Amino acid sequence: MQELKLKFRYDHGIADTGRLELYDAAIALKGIARVSSIITHAYIKGEIRNHGDAAEGAKFYIDTPKRGSFLYEATIWTAGAITSGVFYDFIKYGFNEAVANVYTEDDYKSLNDRVEPTIGELPVALESALVDVHRPIRSDNDVVLTVTRPRGEVLAVFNAQTATYLLPTTIPAPHIISGNVTKYNSITGWGKFFDLIEGRTISFNIDLESPERQKSLVTWSLHEHNMKRHALLYLAANAVVTPTGRIKRYIVHHVSDTRIA
Repeated sequence: MQELKLKFRYDHGIADTGRLELYDAAIALKGIARVSSIITHAYIKGEIRNHGDAAEGAKFYIDTPKRGSFLYEATIWTAGAITSGVFYDFIKYGFNEAVANVYTEDDYKSLNDRVEPTIGELPVALESALVDVHRPIRSDNDVVLTVTRPRGEVLAVFNAQTATYLLPTTIPAPHIISGNVTKYNSITGWGKFFDLIEGRTISFNIDLESPERQKSLVTWSLHEHNMKRHALLYLAANAVVTPTGRIKRYIVHHVSDTRIA
């Protein structure tokens, strides 16, 4: 079996004493188990398992906490061969996308050639588990969690700001949504949409039971985008927003190639 490791290091605040409040630590460890299982299962099987209580083809262990700040080291044993660089990039993508940490496409070059049906849905599946991982941070806003590879390469950094980002609400979209599709998976209904008013790309999900005409408009817009042509669409949707008002994703209920009143 192949061994892979993830380090979850809590620094600053109470973590610098080498301890965490017992209940906070227990909730955080539960979150670490869930995010590790969800993301590993998604990578190996190409499907999302939201509860994260089991992953096919892998076993998970937690090593003895290290001295210093507060460090959990998770060990993942997989039955099949995994390209570790791609796997760690997959983790980096999932964790950072879930909390909207800034990244560029170059950060995930190894994923470009991977046909990944979970890549849009994965960050959403990780959210509730990451809320648990943030438990020590919500108790002490000075605490910072850094997730790294074994030799120290940083995969994600979580803090008081990302803790807030993980507590969204759903409201009607605050403005007319117009733009074009940049990614779309017809199996899951998840994709990416460049919103002209927001000036950035935002995740979206469309019900797979939507009328064929609407789904065909989504694929048309994606095709035109891939051909470097503009393909303007209008979406009617609810917006999932953070407490600061930042839009995380759209839940789409209507698609049109003409302006929606």
